[in-house]
Parts: sequence; structure tokens; C-alpha cells
Amino acid sequence: MALERNVVILTSSGGGGLLQAANAKEQELRAKNPEISIARVDVLKDWMGKRFGEFCARKWNRAQIQGNVRELHFLIASQVCFDWMGWGYFFFRALHLFFREEVDLVIDTQPIATAPVLKALRIYNWWRRKEVVLQKVVVDLPTKAATHFFRSIRRLGAKDRSFLRLITIAPLLEEGETAEEFWQKTCRLSDKEICYEDVYVRQSFLKYKNQKRNKDPFSIHIRYKGEEELHLMKKSFCLGGPMATIEPGKVLFSIPPEAWVMTILLGSQPASGATFFYVKNLIEAVKTQEFFQRLSFLFVFCAEHHSNLPTLFRTISDFIAGVKNYPPILTIIPFSFQKDDVIAPLFFRSDATCTRSGGQTAMELMCVSSGKICIHSEATCDDEEALLQGIPGWEAANALYLKKFFNARIVTPQTFLSHMH
Repeated sequence: MALERNVVILTSSGGGGLLQAANAKEQELRAKNPEISIARVDVLKDWMGKRFGEFCARKWNRAQIQGNVRELHFLIASQVCFDWMGWGYFFFRALHLFFREEVDLVIDTQPIATAPVLKALRIYNWWRRKEVVLQKVVVDLPTKAATHFFRSIRRLGAKDRSFLRLITIAPLLEEGETAEEFWQKTCRLSDKEICYEDVYVRQSFLKYKNQKRNKDPFSIHIRYKGEEELHLMKKSFCLGGPMATIEPGKVLFSIPPEAWVMTILLGSQPASGATFFYVKNLIEAVKTQEFFQRLSFLFVFCAEHHSNLPTLFRTISDFIAGVKNYPPILTIIPFSFQKDDVIAPLFFRSDATCTRSGGQTAMELMCVSSGKICIHSEATCDDEEALLQGIPGWEAANALYLKKFFNARIVTPQTFLSHMH
């Protein structure tokens, strides 16, 4: 890595996990070489134009917030069109970027434009007499459903594939299938050509890797942006009995060792309706003593909050404040976007998590979680086929990966409580 002075990282705002994987790789590189030069490119916004890129990002984010699985499937299928229609444009943008940065390594955490980027890299290598490779990081878990990453790789010619290094973790195999057969079918690559790594997560998660929880109180700090966010947080958590210390910009919670802790984090753009009903149903279960009666904390990610708007943050806080006969053994903490130094200890301390099954979130849970892993589905009934159909695209296969190797459960707001005991 010492010879790699100039690095380009390609990523995309088309998914929070793609950006977080890029952050993880950048942190890893800078930890090894603080003097390294890294140029980051958002393929969606920087190459496809800010206006068009933001339009696509808004469409994706809106579908995530609404839990609109049908629209998410449509947007996923549109990737093929982007690859085909933008081939030449992506090629010239990549070629210009590589010469401008005098690149020594290219890392790519997003799924589109693999073929034109490799063509540009081959020309750059020929002209500069280098052997620069493209490290393609498979951000989602390697399953046969991860076609958004594998489709373009499978179509590469032999010369292009020689400059590709596919970075991933162990794949999900079918009964009797070998890793060699899996990679040949999905990518036309040999298992020997795959670069297996441990889960690639941000540095804050690595601090908790392989650690065991002890019986000491555990501190979790949640940042707030402005007095309105602090007010909405206090409206909620003050109904419980937390040991909370309010400091400038953050609230520190001391979690007793005997307390039960759950985190609900339904992606960077959480499904508003589902998040609300997870909270509502847990409160009702504690009130009616249908849930175990012990000191409990629920941390709820509510996306970004905007003043004077009916955000999820405000909706959750106002609802909790209006609950009659609120159970004081339950403390609920709604929060807005947090950095990885907050999410990592939160996942580590949680006795249960409820998340979507995006690849980056899945790897972070695999790295630090010792509690129950619940995967959210937008399904309206609870048989396995329907539950999987309520999870868009390759994330359904991610859920099966977590279910097989980490005993995860696929849940809805109506069923998750049955998995908590």
C-alpha cells in the first residue's frame, strides 16, 4: 500500500451503504498512510449531473421512506439502462479522472459502469505503463441475487477481468454448491481470483469487534442538532427513567447492565410508517404487560429533522408524549442522523436490533452484534415467501444470509415482539 500514493474511490449516493463502504475504505487507507491522496467521486451526482443525480437519489429515498417495494424493484431494474445508455460517457469521465489524478489504485463501492471504467483503466495503464487495478467492493452480501454487482462483471472480457479484483466475504451457497461453482455462475471468475476479506466496516465498529459485553454500566451518547431536536428528544426520554446527562450537542445515557436495549434503524431513509408502528406496538405491549417487565431502552432512528416540518422525528416524539398511562420502565430515545462512533456502540450494546438488510448494515451487525437480529419486511402476512417479497431486490437474499449464519429473524411491526423472548 505504501506505493499507492494516489487513490480514486468511486461511490454513489444511490444508497447509504455504498457511501458508508467508501468511508470505511477511506478510513482504512488513511490509517495505513496518513499522507495518501484520495479523490472521491459520486458516480450518481458527479458524473450523471447534480440535477439528474439528485432526482434519482430522491426517487430512491422516497421509495425507501414510503416502504414502496414495487418502486424500489423498478429503480433497481433501471440500472441496466444506466449501464447501457451511459457507457461512452462513463468511459470518458473515468479516463479523464485517472489521468488527472495520476492514479495508483481505484476502489469502487457502487455497482454501475464497471465495464467502461475498466476500459478506461486499461488505456491509462497502457499509456502510463502501470498495472493499476480496480478493486470492486461488493457492498451487499454475496448471494446469487446480487445481480446489480455481478451482472456487469459476468459480461467482461478476459483482458478486462485481469485488471479486476473482486473484494467480498464468503458467499451464500446452495445445498451442495461449492464456492468455485458460485463464482463461475455469477461472475465467470474462479474462486482463486476472489479477494476474500473480513467484513469491511468503519473504524468505530472495529473497536468493538470480538469484544464481550461485561456487567458494567454502558454509556451511549446521542448527538442532537439544535434546541428543537433536544426538546423533541427530552419530550420522549423524560417519560422513562434514564440516567441522562445533557451536554452541548449531545445527551449521554448511562445504561444499567440489567437493562434491555433495542435499536430500530430502518436504513438511511427509514420507512416512516413501519418505524412508527414498531414504537407504538412496543409501548402497548409494555403497558399491557404482554412484554417482559424490566427496565428497557428503545433507540429509534428518525432520519434528518427539519424545523417546523412534520418529520418522523416530530411524529414519534409527539406520539410518545401523548400516550396515556405511559409505562415508566420504558425509555424511548428518538434521534436523527448519527456518525459511526454512535451507531457502533449502540449496535454492540443492543439486546435486539431491527434494521433493513442492506449490505453495509448487515456487515456492521455481523461485526459487533451479540443480540437478536431482526430484519424488517414490508409484508402484510408472516409466511416466509411473503416476508421475502416484502424486502426489495438483493436485500431479501441478504436477509437469508443473516438468517442462515446469524440466526436473524424476518419481522414486521405486527410480529417482531414474538421474537424478543
